[in-house]
Parts: sequence; C-alpha cells; structure tokens
Amino acid sequence: MNETEHTILIIDDMPLNVILLDGILRKAGYQTLKAHSGLEGRHLALQDQPSLILLDITMPVEDGITTCKLLKADPCTADIPVIFISALDAAESKVSGFSNGAVDYITKPFEMTEVLARVSSHLKMREMYVAAVRQQHHILDKLQSAQHGMLVKPEDMPEAAFAVYYRAVHSVGGDFYDVCRMSDGSFAYFVADISGHDLDVSFNTSAIKALFQQSAGGSNSSEEILRSINSGVMPIFDGGMHMTASLVRLDRRSATATLVNAGHLPIVHLALDGTVELIEAEGDILGVFDELVLRQTVINVQPGDRLFIYTDGLVELSGKSLDRLVCIERFMSLCSKTALLPLSEAVPAIYSHIFPVGSTPGDDIILLGVEV
Repeated sequence: MNETEHTILIIDDMPLNVILLDGILRKAGYQTLKAHSGLEGRHLALQDQPSLILLDITMPVEDGITTCKLLKADPCTADIPVIFISALDAAESKVSGFSNGAVDYITKPFEMTEVLARVSSHLKMREMYVAAVRQQHHILDKLQSAQHGMLVKPEDMPEAAFAVYYRAVHSVGGDFYDVCRMSDGSFAYFVADISGHDLDVSFNTSAIKALFQQSAGGSNSSEEILRSINSGVMPIFDGGMHMTASLVRLDRRSATATLVNAGHLPIVHLALDGTVELIEAEGDILGVFDELVLRQTVINVQPGDRLFIYTDGLVELSGKSLDRLVCIERFMSLCSKTALLPLSEAVPAIYSHIFPVGSTPGDDIILLGVEV
C-alpha cells in the first residue's frame, strides 16, 4: 500500500498546527482529515476509518488523553494507531500517553523528517498487523470449516433419531458432539466441553472424535469408552486443559438408556406422558486423572420419550444473575413446552426461547435431542 492509499487524521485545536501537519503529509502523498476538537476527531475516526491519527494532548474541553481513551474503548476505532503531538516533553506526559493507548509521541515544534519517519514506521507496522489478522482469520475459518465438517448431522444418520443445535462463540469452539452406532445395535450419543477456545482445542477435537469412534464402535461399555478417551487425551492436554463429557447409550430394543457423566451436567428425560426429570451420574472430569471414578445410571424409556444432552453455555446466561439451577429448571420447562413439535423443530425452538433474536450467548452451546 502506497502513501496515497493512506489517510491520516489530524486532531488539534490550533489551526496553525493543523495547517503545518496537513502540508507536510500532503506533500509526502498522504490524504488527510482535519478536526479541531476531540469530539469532532472521534466522529471522523468512526466515520472515515483513517489509517493513523495524529492527536494533540493539550486541547480544551476534551484533552488528547481523554480522546485517546474513548477511541480505544470503541471497537470500531480501537485498532487505529494514535501518535500524540504536544509541546510537553515531560516524561510524565509521555508515560500518560503510552499508558492510554498511544503508539508514539512527537514533540512540537515539528521536524518534517521526524513526522514523516514516525508516520511511515507506524503505518508499516499497522499493515503488518492487519495482514497478520487476516491470515489468522483465514486459518481460523479453515479450522472452523474442518471442525464443523467433523460433526455428524442428523441426515447423515437418520436411524439415530437425533437433532442438534451447535453454536461456537469464537471461530473455533470448545464444545463437541458425536453419534455412533455400536456393535450391539444401540447408539452412543457423546457431548463434551473442552476447556478453552483456542487453536489447541480445534486440534484436540479431531483426536477426541477418533478416540470416540474407535472405542464406541466396538463392544466396550460406556465406562470403558470414557476411560479410553481419557487415556488418549491425557498426553495431549496441557496447561490445565480438561474436558467434561456426557455419554448416553440408548438401546431401543431393551428400552433402556445408560448415562455416564464425566463431570458434566445432568441430562433431561422427557417422558411421553409429559413427565420431565433430570438424570444424573457422578464421574471425574477427563484429562486430569489417570484413574477415573465413573458411575452409570440406567433408566427405562419408551417410544416417544426424548432425551436432551447439553453444554453449560445453554444454562449459564452471561451477564444475568440467574443461577444454574434456575436456568436448568427453565430449560426443562421449555423441553416440555416444545414436546408437540417434531424434534428437528423443538431443539432450535428451545435455543431461541433462551436466546431471543439480538441476544448473544457467552459460551459455546450444544443442545442435542434424542427421540427414543
């Protein structure tokens, strides 16, 4: 990007300073915007998104420090580099500028070569930063596509009779689910919540899927499946990383559902007669202990019953004072209220009731519903 593609915003209450800086920058090929107050400058920065801002510290009404704070507090202008300009050369003034988000400091009276050198340097750094961000977004988009591609869809396995709502807060989510037909004809439904949302999580989900498919595809018991997954993730989890998980094994022939939880939330059982209850099973989280303590819970089910497995983003509402128990009770009520809807409609309807249009979850969310 050359100079003519860069726009520099000058914010200074002294017209002479604005004229001098405008002349220096235009002569070098830059485009300029001019503001004579912090308020006017912030408006132009938001509206025109300049490449860089030259900001005077000593201005009436709203000084440069305040203007910079407000620019950095707004996500739309926070990434625009700010260079302070001032006649004040005291160390205290410079420290105040840097601590409030400035990237550099130019002292009056202006030296043309210094102004251009500092502007050019920070524009190059901004270009490198923008390029790095774009590259990171490109990588995250690919990882997101790969992660979504690993998730089995209801239409891929209609005989499993499930519906799912999946939402990642970040490009790469820490929640994961899978469904597998077992050798005895039953189905295993697996929902996990891995701590974190960074790149390590995206790489780990592929390993967890492989571990689940390998162990659930045979004749292993539910406890053996989770123990196998735990043994596999122990070497790859680090820095306090861990995982909670819920494994439901549904045998429609024997009309039983077996739940094994690894530190995860209880599941919801909605019976055909409208009875709704929480089903719990105690167990250690995965990725921390070599030897797991797991206890299974077996319940009787009948055709028409529904089971709901979910992650904590659904029942821990960000920014609200409702505790988890209240949120779970509300969730159970919504499971009952949507009972007459087909499962494929009930699952997204439950989510929409908890998070209406315009609201944003504070964490990743999985809601997996199973029809017996």
